[in-house]
Amino acid sequence: MLKIAAATLRHRLMGFVGAFVALALGTTMIGMMTLTLAATFGTPHPGPQRFKDASAVVAPRGFDGNPMKAPAILPSDLVAKVTAAGHVTSDRSFPARLVTGASDTTGHSWSSARYAGYGLVAGRAPSGMGEIAVGGGSRELIGHQSEVATRDGVRRYRVVGVTGALWFENAVFFNDAEAARLSPGVNALVTDQDAGRLSSLVGGRAVVLTGDDLTRIDPDDTGGSAALANAQAMAGSTSGLAVCVAVFVVVATFAFAAEQRRRELALLRLVGAAPRQVRRMVLGEALLIGLAAAIIGCVLAPLGTVPLRSWMLDHDVAPSWFTIPFNVVPLLISFVIGVAAALAGSAATLLRVSLIRPIEVLRESVVERRGMTPIRWLLGGGMLAGAVGAGIEIARTAPYLAATVRKYEAVPVLYVGAVTLLSPVLLRPVTRLLLGPLRRSAKAGPLLVRENLLTSRRRTAAIVAPIVVAVGLVGTLLTLQKSGDAAVLARQRQEIRASAVVVPGGDLRLDARSLDRLRAVPGVRVTPVAAMNVRIGTAHGEQIDSLTTNAVPRTAMGDTVRPPVLSGSLASLPENFLVIDEHAAESDDLSVGQHVVALLPTGRRVPTVIAAVVARGLHGDDTYVSSALAGTLTTRQVYLDSAVGTDRKLDAQQRAAVNRALAGSGAQVMTYDAYLKAQRSHAARQTNNAAVVILGIALVYALIAVANTLIMAMAGRRREFALLALVGAVRGQVVKVAVAESAVAVVVGIALGAVATVLAVVTQHVSLSRLVTAAPTVIPWTQIGGTVAICALVALATASAAAWSASRRPASEAVGVRE
Repeated sequence: MLKIAAATLRHRLMGFVGAFVALALGTTMIGMMTLTLAATFGTPHPGPQRFKDASAVVAPRGFDGNPMKAPAILPSDLVAKVTAAGHVTSDRSFPARLVTGASDTTGHSWSSARYAGYGLVAGRAPSGMGEIAVGGGSRELIGHQSEVATRDGVRRYRVVGVTGALWFENAVFFNDAEAARLSPGVNALVTDQDAGRLSSLVGGRAVVLTGDDLTRIDPDDTGGSAALANAQAMAGSTSGLAVCVAVFVVVATFAFAAEQRRRELALLRLVGAAPRQVRRMVLGEALLIGLAAAIIGCVLAPLGTVPLRSWMLDHDVAPSWFTIPFNVVPLLISFVIGVAAALAGSAATLLRVSLIRPIEVLRESVVERRGMTPIRWLLGGGMLAGAVGAGIEIARTAPYLAATVRKYEAVPVLYVGAVTLLSPVLLRPVTRLLLGPLRRSAKAGPLLVRENLLTSRRRTAAIVAPIVVAVGLVGTLLTLQKSGDAAVLARQRQEIRASAVVVPGGDLRLDARSLDRLRAVPGVRVTPVAAMNVRIGTAHGEQIDSLTTNAVPRTAMGDTVRPPVLSGSLASLPENFLVIDEHAAESDDLSVGQHVVALLPTGRRVPTVIAAVVARGLHGDDTYVSSALAGTLTTRQVYLDSAVGTDRKLDAQQRAAVNRALAGSGAQVMTYDAYLKAQRSHAARQTNNAAVVILGIALVYALIAVANTLIMAMAGRRREFALLALVGAVRGQVVKVAVAESAVAVVVGIALGAVATVLAVVTQHVSLSRLVTAAPTVIPWTQIGGTVAICALVALATASAAAWSASRRPASEAVGVRE
């Protein structure tokens, strides 16, 4: 039967070209994503980085004897003790951003630069208090003045040298005395003293690191793996999406191809072929198509990673040093998936093929009696049940997952897959509803359109399926992400009662002098917030958890900052309060009134008491600690309110005073509503960036599948078009009928895509409503409208061209054409 399958493919190339192109493109897409995904695993930069050339480093000690990174500092008396024992180099790391440079720059003292492998490529080392050297900078900077923003404000420095760039940070180097002035605390001591002697010297007050243990205080102690988290998430999501799209479209394409060959397969039965032989032949055809398409896809996939990598770097999805090397294993996986998709698409038709009777070879009518196979029922029903079940379970146990589409992706994909596979069942009622007005038409064209669609459900379903995939995926994933982003901001609006907000420039914090000037503005209530990572532990030094928390003044809790309280109270808080969310309370077995030790980023340990447990945050931890404990930690943002009046809004005089207080700091003040709007715009840009690669590839795939299916369909209708010509229809009328059918199929596909979108949105809304009062739903009409327009344009243009080509022969010749 394999020989017959090969011969069939040779003589029916047009009948299989759609399946071949769909599989080739699907394998290419899967190969690109698996190559990208494979490139994000492992450790791109193994071994120590920041102190790779150091013999030993003394670092601050945290819970359980773990070392702490900057901004943790060593006790001053310990620094003096180690310094007196031998030669040491003090390392300081602190935020220091070039106003015209990268936003995530770290300042260092020049004496510690050599331990990371920094070397001058031009100029000289900074020796004066007003001089700097720029890591990875341009030679043209040398001799010019540059503004540098630090915790001490913005100051001008003269660039005297530039070094080579290192992957883990953007650095700017100061004279040692200037670095000590900007950051008095010592974050680490580099020395060549004996490690054993150092351990005895520091006792249990610090950690001595040597060799590979030095990676524990690297800026990125994962060796670059953490910097690839976004790229890994994007590649993983797109890989899963690519496999789903390929299976959905290929199943519909193979089902349609099998329906077109019904009389041919019946002829094989008539000449003695057993059902199992016909099944083997169909599987053999799918295997040959799958092998050829998978090979083509694996050849094209490495070429596609070149523009993909460029896009990822341009949109900050991956760091600048990220590469996608050629890797055989991901391509082999893609090859297997491509072949498996072909076999799965063919397997979905096997029962239908087995039921074809020899007598059907005598049928001239190709009216379909059944639109669904048992396998399709099973897959479609299973996906629908899975989507509903997953949505209910998430709403019941982990509703916060619905705010992030990457974590919630399975639900919309299952809905889209279910609607796609069940589309033959849904076609008849939807089509009858859409074409109801045509029943009253006295013209032949509308009648033909209606009856062709209702009696050729497999053909219509094959055209509809990729449109459902395209519209459904764009509609569900973008709507869910935008709604999740809006829910996060709505929750923030409900938790923060502020009139205005001060946002520092870049990624720096508001310097202490600017904050003091703000506090001196009459009639303005100032609420500074410092974001930081706090480790909590027991009094015996055992770590319980690590939390991302906000340091907030005690008087602001319950007033300006009002998270939803589940237990405890925000009234009359003690000076050493700690407020945790329900996730931390459940996972760490903590409760209101319990005393724990908080280890601050500076290395300072402070006793705290859990004063309240609040609802879980939508993105990460939602915890708070008293700013009285935070000490000198710099401020991330400042909430402002009027101390007089009932509406808390700043008047013109107060706004002017605030602007004067912030002059020269690089910070800006805006209304809180404007701040939330800017946050929403930023989230929308990130969502759109993700959509380009995650949905763009799937959309292109779906559109090509639409074109392929229409070409296959029109090529198989030559005799039908010829018969229409013999009864008096001119070529233009035939083309109009075919285009009208395609237009209705597009509308049906859009309607079914909308059904999948509505189901997914309702399911998400149930989860978000448990976390946010009046959870918003944001529908991206522009993107959905663009997808609909592109689908309609491709479908109508392809149908018109294919129908024109299929009806080009004289009717008398076309009637007798071989199928």
